[in-house]
Amino acid sequence: MQDLTRPEASRALQETGSESEQGERPGVHTRLGLSAGALAAIATIAAVGMAVSLLPPLLSFTLSARGISERTIGILVGTIALSALCVTPFVSRIAHRFGTASVIAALTPLMAAMVPLAYYIQNLVLLFPIAFIYGGAICLCFTLSEFWINAATPPGRRGLAMGIYASVLAIGMAIGPGIIAITGIDSITPFLVGSGLMLLATIPALLARRVSPEFEEAPHHGFTSFIFAVPIATLAAFVFAMAESSSFTFLPLWGRHIGLSGSVAPLLSSAMTLGSVALQIPLGLCADRVDRRLVLLGLGVVGIAGMFGAWFLSDHTALLMAVLFIWGGSTAGLYTVGLAYLSSHFAGPSLASANAAFVFCYALGMLTGPFLVGDSMQRFPGIGFPLVLGIAFGLYSLLVLWRLVFRRKFA
Repeated sequence: MQDLTRPEASRALQETGSESEQGERPGVHTRLGLSAGALAAIATIAAVGMAVSLLPPLLSFTLSARGISERTIGILVGTIALSALCVTPFVSRIAHRFGTASVIAALTPLMAAMVPLAYYIQNLVLLFPIAFIYGGAICLCFTLSEFWINAATPPGRRGLAMGIYASVLAIGMAIGPGIIAITGIDSITPFLVGSGLMLLATIPALLARRVSPEFEEAPHHGFTSFIFAVPIATLAAFVFAMAESSSFTFLPLWGRHIGLSGSVAPLLSSAMTLGSVALQIPLGLCADRVDRRLVLLGLGVVGIAGMFGAWFLSDHTALLMAVLFIWGGSTAGLYTVGLAYLSSHFAGPSLASANAAFVFCYALGMLTGPFLVGDSMQRFPGIGFPLVLGIAFGLYSLLVLWRLVFRRKFA
């Protein structure tokens, strides 16, 4: 296979700036370097984070109360990721045809509408197309918001903007379980509250339509070739998505299995995502100073230790929350550091294709995680959750270690 990695091209790109950084005039940037477009992208990612973390646990609790098996719930939630896999190859074509801001402004209300609709639909079969539409909307908004903030932010301030972006994503993911903890799960209230908050993200996208950047298609290589070009980066997205989607879907339910109350169990997911808020920027700074492969290896090891610690401390709620705080923050670092490592190998159109492959692997992890964890929890309720994710982090750590030892030049 042709070597697609080009570190020297990436360094040159950082010095000269990217072609895509032409979306907005210099005068519209704030003191922090955040333009109207960047603010719109940040508002979008807050809604996306909440969308990722809200509906899966709501479906998990609601369907479990209706007598639906955890394996079936895992398959249903996996449909959200299946939709993302189907949509990812067409993101640039859709945005090029309709415009970045217009697509986000149209899909955010659609995404919000699917949440209460999922509550009212009693027929399990009809929930699958709802989940598919929901997942496609999430994928498009997620990918386009990442593109928008990159295009709307000057190179010299991109680190700050991406740090804020990642932190807001984590905050959005923490809001979903927080809504459930506050409103409870015995009524439509959490569905309506979450839907209403998602709708608010439409406003910045509408206001920033005039500064919406172009989304150009110019891949030089096949889409799938980028999945294997830098495997420890793309697999970082895969493992992180496995952990993230499984946690939002089953972590509160696992909390119930280990004896936590209905009001405390959803806070396990909030502890995990609040860790992401606290640790994203420090991990990014660390990755700028240390070999990113070593950082990824360390994050994989923390992933193993965190799952072992969660199982071992399941009878001590405060300590369990602390473990999940650290584990969640470190796990989220796989996405941030993995994407930074991937970006250092590509430039220009190749970087756009590589990022699409990265998102594709993320979606694949979202599809795989809930299915495997749901099946494991049905077989082993008390240990199924940490067992599957601990094994996933272990295999990933072995891969990174192998690449460090035997492939020192490229990964």
